[in-house]
Amino acid sequence: MKTWWAGLAPRERAILGGGLAVLLVLILWLWVWEPIAKGRADLRSEVAALQADLGWMEQVSDQVRRRAAQSSQAAGASAAGGSVLTLVEVAANASGIKSDIERVQPEGQGARLWFDEVGFDRMIAWLGQLEQRHGLKVSQLAVDARGEAGMVSARVLVEPR
Repeated sequence: MKTWWAGLAPRERAILGGGLAVLLVLILWLWVWEPIAKGRADLRSEVAALQADLGWMEQVSDQVRRRAAQSSQAAGASAAGGSVLTLVEVAANASGIKSDIERVQPEGQGARLWFDEVGFDRMIAWLGQLEQRHGLKVSQLAVDARGEAGMVSARVLVEPR
């Protein structure tokens, strides 16, 4: 290789040296600089999108806090608005599950309910409504399967939150 290089005229060596320098710069540009620049541009656009998301979240956070406060006040007001027995009876009448309740007995601040034959899905949906709309919580739940599919007997203790 050295003999080949030495055999070239000075002008040819200058042309080949310049070509190699240009080729080296081109390779560095395409394989090093271009990926770094593209990654940097991608990161800038991602940061801009995340800043926009953050701005939106900051705007909405006040609304979320207000709604959370309102819902907790509404739950407290409904629990304070009547006894647990009254709330259970009103909710049972509204959902049509009152006929499935065998017995209701006050227990502490809450109420214990007995169901003999009730649809499991229907009872669970009703208990969910008691928690979400009336500010009550299910403290104890004992469920036994009955002969017919989906029918259960249950004992439930509901109390204020």
